[in-house]
Amino acid sequence: MPAYAVTPRLAQFEGEHLPGNSVWRTSHVHYLSDSELPPYRIDVRDGLLYRADGSLFDTSDSHTHWSGRGRAIFVMHGDGAIYSAKEHLVGRFHHSSLGQGKPVAGAGELEARDGVLTAITDHSSHYCPPRRYTEQVLSELARGGVDLSRVVREFRY
Repeated sequence: MPAYAVTPRLAQFEGEHLPGNSVWRTSHVHYLSDSELPPYRIDVRDGLLYRADGSLFDTSDSHTHWSGRGRAIFVMHGDGAIYSAKEHLVGRFHHSSLGQGKPVAGAGELEARDGVLTAITDHSSHYCPPRRYTEQVLSELARGGVDLSRVVREFRY
């Protein structure tokens, strides 16, 4: 049983990972396999965010469809594991890629500088997570010691 409640990907994206799908027509979304997922993991230690390679998480060179430069897409799985990608490629790599097409406990964008979280959003058209799911992510971040007092929160849903 997951540690957190999960919300499914919207039905309109069903089959988006299949070549020739009716969602994206000329492309398809790559869902990460279990073996491809680990490099996207974000660890939270002593209030800082780290990439899987041990470097501080920084989104300065990231890009999302929603916000443009400076933010990265993320999802949190039901077990509290957070995964993030610097590039959001429409029709090819989305929140559902990180979520492996499965329900997630949170989805949106993160902004961080040198491991310090500066902003979080719920901007994900694949999951449109109600606020309680983003609150779960904030709770998991706080468990890792992240100081949320200065983190900008942008809620769309």
